Amino acid sequence: MNKRTKLIASSILGIILFLGVSYNYVLNNPVSVTVTASIGTTTSTSTTTSTTTTSTSTTTSTTTTSTSTTTSTTTTSTSTTTSTTTTIPTTTTTVEVSPEKDSVTINDNNPVDPVPYEGVYAAFEGFEGENQNLLDSLLQNLPEVYKETLLEKISFINGCHLYGVEMLGECPFGVWDSAGTFKNGDTNADWKLSVWVSNRAFRSNRAFDTLLHESSHAFSYLNRNCVAPDGTNKRQQAQEYFGSEEVFADSLVLYFGGDYVFYRETNSLSDAENAYLQEFINLCT
Repeated sequence: MNKRTKLIASSILGIILFLGVSYNYVLNNPVSVTVTASIGTTTSTSTTTSTTTTSTSTTTSTTTTSTSTTTSTTTTSTSTTTSTTTTIPTTTTTVEVSPEKDSVTINDNNPVDPVPYEGVYAAFEGFEGENQNLLDSLLQNLPEVYKETLLEKISFINGCHLYGVEMLGECPFGVWDSAGTFKNGDTNADWKLSVWVSNRAFRSNRAFDTLLHESSHAFSYLNRNCVAPDGTNKRQQAQEYFGSEEVFADSLVLYFGGDYVFYRETNSLSDAENAYLQEFINLCT
């Protein structure tokens, strides 16, 4: 074997020995590569181990659980309602009818006077009007105490009161209406506190007699709250003394010089009756 051949053989043997030693080293010393990734609050770790013949991959997953708590609050509201009831006394209306005397009287027991009517009467149901001016002039012939008491509070109407017609079947001579009464009996019309004297009374020459009688009812009514010294109601006492409201009104007519009565059996007063009426007028006016 020549020298060149020995050199080549020695080189090949050296390479073989190097490869053998390297292989043995790799088998005994594997290479490990670790990759770590972090996203938000979740960490994922991946470990990869490899040799020249084996690859191992391990994945770790972390799960985050979120807990939600809801609190519900219930509010109870209590409402208290207070109800106040006001009791208003019922007003009673009394109607007195005398077919043979052509008179109707309507009285209520309301202790408070309504506001006097101001205006023309032409729109009133039953208004006639042909003798309104004459009726107005007759007012000046009323007793002074009547004029002082009545003229600013009472309406004096020339007309045929329709509720009076319903009661009598014909037009009455006169009507005293404290309540303002419609044809159907309902009340609170504008003609509250009114004296009515019809054309029929004028045709029969009873206009002033009728006016004086119905004005006596108005005078009695306006003094309905008058109290006697003993604490009793003087008007009620007078009605009892004479027997009724109608006879009391007739008695006032006679006291003030009238000579025509609708309800009294006599057209003269006794001394006791005169004295009683004088006491009533002095006390209540």
